[in-house]
Amino acid sequence: MWADPLGALPRTLARKVLRLLSLKDRTRCERVSKLWRSVAMEATRSETKPVWVYVIFRKNHCSGHEKMTVNISFDGPIFWNRQVAYIYCCSCHFEEHEGPLMAILGKFEQRVERMCLVDRPVDYPFLPDSMFSYMAKCMPKLQFIYLRELDLEKINRATVVELANHSTLKKVIVHGCRNYEVLEDFRNLPQLLVVRGEILGLKAMLGDFEEEQPGSSPASQSLSQSMSQSISETSDQPDTITVQVATGP
Repeated sequence: MWADPLGALPRTLARKVLRLLSLKDRTRCERVSKLWRSVAMEATRSETKPVWVYVIFRKNHCSGHEKMTVNISFDGPIFWNRQVAYIYCCSCHFEEHEGPLMAILGKFEQRVERMCLVDRPVDYPFLPDSMFSYMAKCMPKLQFIYLRELDLEKINRATVVELANHSTLKKVIVHGCRNYEVLEDFRNLPQLLVVRGEILGLKAMLGDFEEEQPGSSPASQSLSQSMSQSISETSDQPDTITVQVATGP
């Protein structure tokens, strides 16, 4: 009879073993059995590096837009202290992508500091209120939300209250979005910044949010520049580990 090698290890040791693997390999391990999935999820959640997440919606029919792709960046010293996740979805296939997207966010939710949801041009209101409520309730270290060219019609007042009461959230930037009035109507959301024009560089957009000293290191400056480019030019990404996520039956 086949013996499960992972099951023979103490749980703590099993987590340490799987933490040595990349996220891509850990995701593959989740398919072995319920035990492997459970230990792999625990290994991912036990990591401490902050995570910045970019969810980028695209509809280019020549780019395989019906597929969902996840890129986890570990490129160079600017990423040594954090992970940057680029998640490519499609608004017209969002019902198919929502489940896998939430499963991926579930791996990082305890460590996410920044969430950027980016679309172009403004599309129909495909993002449900539950997405924003999830960020408010399940991301305890969330500091920054950036929303670009999204229709925010489905956000309800109760969710805005949850965001306003988030203990670590410092900025909610709404850039070129539609139907964001519910955010403005609730005056107790001091983190809100509505931008109607263009943003000249991420650092100008963040203001004092980075809390960097005047003598900040070149690595920190490089990181800000890298983030700015990833928002405005999503085709230029660092070297990444790519995970294809199946959304079909």
